[in-house]
Order: sequence, then structure tokens, then C-alpha cells
Amino acid sequence: MDLIAGALNDKRLHNLVAIHTPECAEVRAAIAYAAADNLELFEACLRHGKPLTYYGRYDETVPVAPEVVKWFLDQKSPSFTCRMVADVLHAKVIWWVGVGAYIGSANLTNRAWASNIEAGIFVTEEEMAASQMLEDLRTFFDVTDTRAEAIDTQFYRHLLELSRQREAIDRAEFAFSNKVTRFFPVGAGLASVDKVKAEDRAFAEFSRRWRDSLQLLRDISDKVIQDKYRPAWIPGGTPAGAQADQFVHAYYYQFIGGHKGGNLVDAAYENHRRDPGAALEEALLWWKKADFDHKQEHRSLLEWAPQLKALLSRGRVRALTEQEFCHALSMVHAVIDYGRKRSNAALGLPSVQQDTETKVRLHAEQIWESRSPQGKSPLEMLDYVIWGPGEVEERIWAAARSDKWRQPWIQFSTLGEMVGWARPDDFPPRNDRTLKGLRALGYLVRSV
Repeated sequence: MDLIAGALNDKRLHNLVAIHTPECAEVRAAIAYAAADNLELFEACLRHGKPLTYYGRYDETVPVAPEVVKWFLDQKSPSFTCRMVADVLHAKVIWWVGVGAYIGSANLTNRAWASNIEAGIFVTEEEMAASQMLEDLRTFFDVTDTRAEAIDTQFYRHLLELSRQREAIDRAEFAFSNKVTRFFPVGAGLASVDKVKAEDRAFAEFSRRWRDSLQLLRDISDKVIQDKYRPAWIPGGTPAGAQADQFVHAYYYQFIGGHKGGNLVDAAYENHRRDPGAALEEALLWWKKADFDHKQEHRSLLEWAPQLKALLSRGRVRALTEQEFCHALSMVHAVIDYGRKRSNAALGLPSVQQDTETKVRLHAEQIWESRSPQGKSPLEMLDYVIWGPGEVEERIWAAARSDKWRQPWIQFSTLGEMVGWARPDDFPPRNDRTLKGLRALGYLVRSV
């Protein structure tokens, strides 16, 4: 945890943006006031290809400059979303998902970032996961989203006119709020928040995205096992869902190069969204040739996948030893990605460069020792998620969000992938990388 106080301690928001934007999964920001002179956070997300959702305040004083709204409209991309909250939003929160969050007093203005006396804290997700704070942060954004309105060109024109009127009025003397026609109705304060309904709406959206992407992967599974698309190095009988996952994995990394940053995925989406079927056909024929370094895909499909399916099988997963559990986690891409990004200090390592294998092993050992707020072990949680009663998306949601099941450092991406490796023919593995690959093929999907 760090105090971010700008010139007072030389810890600045500029530095957080530069350091954490490249390494996060996405950015979610709720900052009431935003001026045209500070688009640094937005431009960093665009530069590094990180999805961004921004919540700003709407009222008759024009807290968010029209130029900010226009910036989002100009992107013409669902990966860059701006939503307005009428009257009641006063927060200043930036969440680099997967890394940590800034919570403080600074708005998106040059004065706030450079010269004002501002103060806030940066808290890592590791620190938040050790308490209720990470869940509270998710709830904060869920609730904020339920109060938010989408922007469009009509709203932008309204904001321009409102801004022109605003400039002509003496703010100190004139009761401006009685002189304008509002675009959105007056917003209600948090006293009226129905947290249960907000959670229900958030789960409904998660469930929709889960089912949409599940059907896409099932359709791809049916194709990728066909002889005309299956590479010679993959034996017949290899689970179709696992093949689909690794095909999308290779497409994202090798064909699109999405891991290199920038907006390559969005560019591919724009090229393919009118005919995803043609893009899929082209990608499958490329996959068939296997004219790329497929060492990682070979290991995942033919070495890791059978081991994970056995270790996570019904009846066995709950009886895993610590060594077996850590070995299983070391073959899950979402766990590997999270573990290698954790700080050395959090893993009890000296502050010198460490290899990924060591960091992932220590990360897995810490997960093994963790317990949910209600005392459930990771093995109990995995057994419930993979093999429990009810719909799988309900179990994944509960494991990520409920006090009964949630574990530190285990979120939707990890859970979706582990369910898939355990039951690849029922639920093809998926994580954020899988969804980015689907998007690059032209499918309208968002992270779950």
C-alpha cells in the first residue's frame, strides 16, 4: 500500500498509469470530474490495448468535458466505454484489474495530477484479497454501473450546448440548475441502493456472457476436430473443447499477435465482425498447417490437459495433496499469468529477478494455505465449482463472489479455465485470453 500524494512525496498518478496499465487485464475508473487537458489514462489504455470503462458525473455544471465524451465516441469500440452517473457520483477510483487500485481525491485534470494538494492510496489486489476490500470494490463498480447511462452523439451535442451556456453564466450568482433542460433525470443517492438487485443484475450479465462465449466455443469445437482442420500433431480423440481452447490460444498469440499490446485485437475485430465465419475458416486452415512454433500448444494439449483432467476428476479433486494441488495450478495459464506478476515481496522472495516457475510455485502454495471468509478450503471450492449441483455459471459466480467460497487470487478467468480442463467436452476451457481470441475472430464478446 502506498500513499499517492504527488509532489509531497514524489508518488504520482502519472507513475501508476505508466507502470500498471501495461500489466493489467483492463481498467475500470469512476472519477467524477474529467477535463480535456488530461486524457493520459485513456490514451495509455488505447496505447496498450487495455479495455477501459470510465464512469463520469453528469450535472448542469458539466463535470466531464465534452472533449472527453467525444474521445470515447471517436474510438468506436466496445472496448472503450464511457457511462455517465447523474448527480451522485463523487468518487475518484482507478482499478487496474489484476494489479491494484487507486482510491483518493484526484480528478482527471492536470491541476489534480500536477499541482493541487491531493492524497490517495494505491492498494494491490493481493492486499485487497486478504480482506473484504476486493469484493467491496467489485460491488462498488456493479452498483455504479446500475446507476450509469450510456453516451451517444445526441448526449455529446447536449453537453456542448450545456458547456456553452455554462461559460456565459456567472457561476457564483446565477442559479444555473434552474435554467437548463436536463438530459438524464436526477440521480438518487446511495441511500437508495438495493445491493441485492445490483448483484442480481451483475450475475445476469455474467451469465449471459458466459453462455454466449460457451456456445461459440462449442461451435468451434465441432469444427476443430474435423480432419480438414485438425493438425497432424494432434491425435484423434483429443478432447474437442481442449482443442478449441488451444486453437483460439494460438490464433490470439501467433496469428493476431494480441499479446504484443496496442489495439491489434480491436483492429482484427473491426476487420472480421461483418463475417466471423470467413475469419474462422481462414484461421482454421492456418491452424491445420501448423506452420508456427506450436510448442506451448503441444505441451498444453498432450501433456498438461490429460494430467489436469485426471487431477480434477470427480472424487479425486477434493483429496489432492498439497504437491498435487500445486502441480495442477502450475499447468493453468491464468494461474501462471497471475503468479508471475506478483511482487517478490508478496511471495517472500528477495528483490532480485526470479524465474516464473519459482513464483508460480510459491503463489500456488499460498493459495493452498488460504481459506474463504467462511473457512472453505481451495479443494472444497474446486470440488464445488467443477462437480457441484446446479448450473456451472452459478457455481463459478459463487466461488468468485460469495463469502462461503471465494479464495484469494482465484477469479473468473482461473475458474473458467479449470472447469474446462476438468470437463473439456462439457465446458471448453476459457480465460481472458480465450475471449480476446474470439473477439479477434469478429465475435462480439466481452470478458466474463
